[in-house]
Amino acid sequence: MDAKKGMIYANFSTPKTLGSVANATLAYAVSQGITLDEVSEAIDISELDYANQDVRLPDPMMDQLMKILVERFPKRAISMEIAHCAPFSMLGGLVQGAMFATDFETALAWFVDNSPILADQSQTSLIKTELEVEFTISHPLESGDQGHLLEAVTGLMWRLLDMITIPNAPLERVEFANKKDVPLQPYQDFFKAPVSFNTGRNALIFSQEILRRPLQSANAQMFDFIKEHFVELRQKLQKNPCPPALMPLYQSIVDNAAHGTYEVTAAAAGANLSLRTAQRLAKQNNTSLQALIDEFRLINSKDFLTNPDINIATVAQLVGYADVRAFRRAFKRWTGLSPKEYRNDVVKK
Repeated sequence: MDAKKGMIYANFSTPKTLGSVANATLAYAVSQGITLDEVSEAIDISELDYANQDVRLPDPMMDQLMKILVERFPKRAISMEIAHCAPFSMLGGLVQGAMFATDFETALAWFVDNSPILADQSQTSLIKTELEVEFTISHPLESGDQGHLLEAVTGLMWRLLDMITIPNAPLERVEFANKKDVPLQPYQDFFKAPVSFNTGRNALIFSQEILRRPLQSANAQMFDFIKEHFVELRQKLQKNPCPPALMPLYQSIVDNAAHGTYEVTAAAAGANLSLRTAQRLAKQNNTSLQALIDEFRLINSKDFLTNPDINIATVAQLVGYADVRAFRRAFKRWTGLSPKEYRNDVVKK
């Protein structure tokens, strides 16, 4: 089904990761001998989607991309390799905000406030104790790739902070949540500090005394300007948040959709849940399993209908309807328009 290439994942509404993260990760994968054809075979997304650093790509796609790397190089500290060689543009617009911050503490707080712009579901915090300050970061899907992508992003954040702080920003120690079967030395060489795995959290721990250290390119006026812009970005992202509890179901549904499967039993099975448990989980989050599936059906239906080369009967099949009449009724119920009316009255405008 070539028609759906790049559509199912590109339309995955929430949660998502900034395209610059995928772009840098893909560049690393290619540098290690993994071809674009191999990636495209494993992940149903177009190469153009990878090339655009400003798009937002679905978290399950990022999870699968990192799994390709982990499976190919199971004994390598690939997260540290990415953190060492990735351009700072991997962090998107967060780079400018951090660089213009007035001091180290303000830069750390900037990452805490704006990490959801990198990935909708990321959660960060800044914890101060009497002697130390802890920067923590987590993501509901981090165990899928053994935490490698989150470690790479965390490492790149520290690399940036260390470069722009006067003097540098030495770490007291580093903790990572996931268990690792890779050498510890590359981690300690990168962070220049003790590193521990399987701690249950991801944390960069600094001494309190460096919080007031100035930054090389501090510019209060530019920082305030960028801050105002990012407030608007965060507001847009928060309009339709994805409850973390539904993440396994969302991932299962989007994976199934990539193969034309839109069944409640398959959605539950893909999330390693019984059908009853999956339905109860959806209900607890004020929705239903069928409604979640229909959300993807509607998004993908609309996109397929924008392509005049795909007839309506084929669109019905692509979104899991064997009977085109049943698809027409469902689309009318969702939108108030028939598929033909949507194509004629909406798409042509």
